[in-house]
Amino acid sequence: MNRRAALSLPPPMADTSALGREQDVLGLSDEPSIHYLDHGSRSRLIRWHYHPAYELHLIVATEGTAYVGDYEGRFAPYTLMLTGPNVPHNWVTDSRWEPAALRDRVILFSEAFVRRCIEFFPLARHVKSLLLEEARYGIEFAPDLGRQLEPYFRRVAENPGLRRVASFFEMIEALAEDSTRRPLSSRPFQASADPSQSMKLHRAVTFIDRHHAGDVSLKTVSDRLGMSETAFSRFFHQHTGYRFIDYVNQTRVQRACEKLVGSPGSITDICYEVGFSNLSNFNRRFLALTGMTPREYRMRHRQPAADL
Repeated sequence: MNRRAALSLPPPMADTSALGREQDVLGLSDEPSIHYLDHGSRSRLIRWHYHPAYELHLIVATEGTAYVGDYEGRFAPYTLMLTGPNVPHNWVTDSRWEPAALRDRVILFSEAFVRRCIEFFPLARHVKSLLLEEARYGIEFAPDLGRQLEPYFRRVAENPGLRRVASFFEMIEALAEDSTRRPLSSRPFQASADPSQSMKLHRAVTFIDRHHAGDVSLKTVSDRLGMSETAFSRFFHQHTGYRFIDYVNQTRVQRACEKLVGSPGSITDICYEVGFSNLSNFNRRFLALTGMTPREYRMRHRQPAADL
């Protein structure tokens, strides 16, 4: 499975109430709180972003691609992942599963809450490694555990006060006991806690996502952000783990994957549609990022259609 792949950002969707809920929650970086939200596959919450809260994220419908730090991998129903504070992440549903009214159940909780629990409750100290160390990489848990814990997500959603806290602690206990859990990002990842930096990154990847088929240059994007090319290149690598040109090419390859599965267009046509200027470069980049040729990818994911 390739760890280094494009970080996709769908166009904004109309779900302003959910976006407002997330902004309210994510502003509570110092409040010892537990919050719940859920949303569908076309929510505006689905974007490449990071925030000061821990995020325990359960997929309940659809399949697609998860991005955590510099990790890229598949998700399916009952995929369960945890990201630590300011670890960049995104979950993008494959187009063939759209739309889904309920795709994600999410619990957000502050670092202050974690540290106070560890400090005041000695029995909670066995989760110290999980939350204070491993979560900096992002963690994926066993799918069976995701299925087992879905009722607890519901309890957190439906119950206030001590019942919510009790359900939350049971979940954390189960996460700490999962011996099959695995780190996601190849390195500990923590972006800047400055919300203005998150918004700047959001603007950059949104522009790349929407204009990847054209001539997306380092100068074009850095000018839009009011930064020099050198400063923007350093900023982009620091906050995504990717060189700018690698990110652009990986975005194009991901769009090509979607078209190879979802449209009958020829491989040559798709190459130019996603922004590559020649077929040999497209084939080389595609093979490096997916481990197979475009033709092999199409044959594996659907019945062969029009081709070269």
